[in-house]
Amino acid sequence: MPWYNGDYPPSYKNQPLQLREKAVEIANALLQEGVEEGIAIATGLKRAREHFEKEGQAKESRDTPQRASLPDTDRAIDRHEIESDGDTLEPQEFGANTGTINLNDPDELAYWAEQFQISTVELKAAALLRGDSIAEIKKYLSM
Repeated sequence: MPWYNGDYPPSYKNQPLQLREKAVEIANALLQEGVEEGIAIATGLKRAREHFEKEGQAKESRDTPQRASLPDTDRAIDRHEIESDGDTLEPQEFGANTGTINLNDPDELAYWAEQFQISTVELKAAALLRGDSIAEIKKYLSM
């Protein structure tokens, strides 16, 4: 199925707009050639990345001050990703002795929501799914 006007394969969802548009263009061309959809999707993304890498190398070789057109995908951060995966999240006050989050204490709930970079509602939902163990919630949010 060809993709048009902002419609694209779900696997392209987190790609930068410029890369995604080029990948859709390539994938659509492959589909017209009779390539299977799954292969067209993967090949489209791969070739789009190669296109922008080559374009960036060509610009660098001309000594222009501009950078490659490929946006830096390494800088994209999922909003649930925790900045440090070390065990430094253990608080001085909250849950230090028990290793659990007291979901009835608004201050403790707010503290842990901030540590995990999520809302208190999302923290409560994670606790309902995994229990009030700090380690289990941390593991769940890291998935």
